[in-house]
Amino acid sequence: MADDRVHTGGCFCGAVTYRATALRDIWFCHCRQCRSLTGHYIAACRTGRENYQIAGELRWTAVSEQSSHGFCASCSSPLFWSTEHSPNMSVLAGSLDHTRGIETCGHIFVAEKGDYYEIADGLPQYAGYPEGGMQGQ
Repeated sequence: MADDRVHTGGCFCGAVTYRATALRDIWFCHCRQCRSLTGHYIAACRTGRENYQIAGELRWTAVSEQSSHGFCASCSSPLFWSTEHSPNMSVLAGSLDHTRGIETCGHIFVAEKGDYYEIADGLPQYAGYPEGGMQGQ
């Protein structure tokens, strides 16, 4: 579900702020990489790179052959992740000022989830990516 409203957000210290349009489908990712980078699973949603306006200094770190993560250069808050070949960039939903109008679709990479928590919210769960790809991808 695409949403053309403007969403705003930023890092913990306020050094990085952003505006984004057409953010869509929040997914909870339980992969080992996301858990290691944030200390828990993440909630992220995406839109085309051209739909972001970012102010402040980001530090991009390649964390695998496929993905890089964008952190605030001042407080190290994780804000974005992206793959080199995708036209989209994802923002961590926790950094948004609000998520109104963005649908939560489900859980991915539950085969890698931590054993210290259960998923009991009734949303669909996938061992990796959903068969046929993620909605709107």
